[in-house]
Amino acid sequence: MISIATDSLPLRHRVLPSLIFALALLFAAKSAVAQGSVDQLPEFEVATVRPVDPNVGHSVGVNVLPGGRVNIDSLSLKALIGVAFNVSYWQISGGEEWMGKINYNVVAEPPESFRATMPSTRHSLFAIEDEHLRQMLQALLMDRFQLMVHSETKTGKVYLLEKSGKTLALKPTKAGPEFSSIGWAEEWVLSSTSMPDLAKYASSGYLHCPVLDRTELTGAYDYRSQPEELQEYQRDPLSSFKNLINEMGLKLTPSKGPVETVVIDHAEKPSPN
Repeated sequence: MISIATDSLPLRHRVLPSLIFALALLFAAKSAVAQGSVDQLPEFEVATVRPVDPNVGHSVGVNVLPGGRVNIDSLSLKALIGVAFNVSYWQISGGEEWMGKINYNVVAEPPESFRATMPSTRHSLFAIEDEHLRQMLQALLMDRFQLMVHSETKTGKVYLLEKSGKTLALKPTKAGPEFSSIGWAEEWVLSSTSMPDLAKYASSGYLHCPVLDRTELTGAYDYRSQPEELQEYQRDPLSSFKNLINEMGLKLTPSKGPVETVVIDHAEKPSPN
């Protein structure tokens, strides 16, 4: 059994059966992949995984530091799966109750050779942009939690994030933080937010179905909406969000498309023994 590290421990080098899914998911391969042909995912050099004491205050979310060091605070295994496989929480099914209840802190350091490549540190509270860092997190979950998952895809409702034809009110981020944030506090504020970031936020927080970026807008943007009364926002937060989309010169168009679900086949609690 893999232990919960109290000190930094090197990851073990081995290929688990679930790596078949990991690469299939990353490259959208829908046919079975022979295990012998699957290359090993990149791994963190050292990593710790510790359960969070629920009686102690703590922060929540992802932070990626220069060089690719990943700090994740107080996320459940299901939330960690969402970060690792770049899917929203609603896209994860299966598993046992503890997988969404027990929270963990993760600190992980990539190999020096990877740090030298200047990996992207762009991230949000629940997402990591750099694909290789996400692959390393996949390998970590497979090793420490004995995680095995598979992907199911069906056709269903999706939304297309598009330009509406109105003047765009978004302002390109000049020199910005690598942290993308979207939130409401008497007004909507977007900071260093790309269109894929906005699509993911809409999918995760409001629409609970895939949102596909079709804006053809690259880079990151800032935006601040007009002030809004708390009662008005609380009355209908979805309507408030859709108004934000309209204000920015964008629109959400209902459509049909692929809806992917990540299904947990197996996972175990990390054990100190």
